[in-house]
Amino acid sequence: MPMLRRSSLFALPVAAALLLGACGDDQDPALTPGDDTTTTTAASGYEAEGEVELSADLSGDAEVPGPGDDDGSGAAEVTIDLASAEICFEVSVDNIDPPTAAHIHEGTPDEAGPIVVELGDPSDDGVWDGCTVADADLAADIAANPAGYYVNVHNEPFPAGAVRGQLPGS
Repeated sequence: MPMLRRSSLFALPVAAALLLGACGDDQDPALTPGDDTTTTTAASGYEAEGEVELSADLSGDAEVPGPGDDDGSGAAEVTIDLASAEICFEVSVDNIDPPTAAHIHEGTPDEAGPIVVELGDPSDDGVWDGCTVADADLAADIAANPAGYYVNVHNEPFPAGAVRGQLPGS
């Protein structure tokens, strides 16, 4: 599936700069996944530009505490625009009943955590996309610490989650 869009370079909002300013003078690889993303730090002001692209493979086996849908699968692609805190997503699921909700949750692979970002209104065919604006600090934290977040998709037979996938840690 192609990503939704790519935009020109942007500067990170001041609020997110304060959150990420403790990164030091080294470039943070979690914020530089592509050639169009630039990250620099300085004691007086952290600046990150561009977008961070993340993906997760979804499965019923990954649901915690479980059970999830045993034969369910899918994929989620998430793009975080560091300037606007806009989070765009593409989600597709297979072999599950029609999805009723999808979210990004905060949590490690072995825990069920709170919802932090709603991922639109799922379609009955299991393929949907969209964009939402998140709190700037949250968007920056997901970009910097993706392994602390996961995507899951819910449906009627599995209201706690049919399929789930951890966002990768760079």
